[in-house]
This record gives sequence, C-alpha cells and structure tokens, in this order.
Amino acid sequence: MADIQDTIAAKTKELEEELKVAGLWQKNTPAWVHWYSETTKIVENDFAQWLQFVFIPNHLNKNKTMPTGEKNLIVLHAIKHFGDDVQKGKLLQILIEIDALL
Repeated sequence: MADIQDTIAAKTKELEEELKVAGLWQKNTPAWVHWYSETTKIVENDFAQWLQFVFIPNHLNKNKTMPTGEKNLIVLHAIKHFGDDVQKGKLLQILIEIDALL
C-alpha cells in the first residue's frame, strides 16, 4: 500500500507542477472554494481551480483511493474543459495516470 501512496503523492506533485507550467495555478483562493460541497456545480472555467483547490487537497494529498464502483473519472471532465487544446496534453496524461491509481 505504501508504494501506491508514494506513486499518488508523486503524481500529485507532477499535477501541481504541470498546472503551474500551463499557467493555470493561482496564488489566491477563489471565493467559491470556501463554500464548496459535493453538490456545487462547477462552471467550465473553474475546472483548473477545482483541480488546485478541491481535488488535490481533498483526494490526492490524503492518498485516498476510491472503491472501483465509485470512481468518477476526472479525465472525462478534463477533456470536456480543455477540449482540443494540445498545450494541455501533458496535463491530460497526468490526469489519466491519476485516474488509473485511484
């Protein structure tokens, strides 16, 4: 189990770095993060913020895995958001790898 946790932690760091390289990392927390819940609707423009301020801290940094039947593949949402933006190819690859680990 420690190996998978180490791999998830490494992918978390890689995701953070790629968000920074892609210019999507923000210094300030958006206001909506303070009242976020699982039922909050995230508009398309907020996807990168959601990755940074909700997904990474709540799922990856805690090294939490989900039962297979409960997986909600993050890459599907990423593809909807980033579409055909080839500049986001590495970011999508990292998210595919994370989905495989969770």
